[in-house]
Amino acid sequence: MELASIRDIAVVLLATVMLVTTMVLVITGLFVWRLIAAIREDIGPILGAVRDTADTVRETVDAVGDTVKESAPPSAGIVRLAQTLFRVATGRKE
Repeated sequence: MELASIRDIAVVLLATVMLVTTMVLVITGLFVWRLIAAIREDIGPILGAVRDTADTVRETVDAVGDTVKESAPPSAGIVRLAQTLFRVATGRKE
């Protein structure tokens, strides 16, 4: 075999490899595009459900917090004040 014929075979093989590689790259790109589209369709409803749950939790915390504030006896503040004054007077930190 001559050097020219080996060169021609190498060029044909490289062109074939390039073509196959390009086809694989295009197919992979299409699969990635479809995957991103599927994820976008699935993420939307999930984020909506998370937002609804967070709103419900926020409303519940506000309602319970208001109820606890209203039901706390005023004497509890006086007891805490007395405890703090006692700690300061005796030099205790806890």
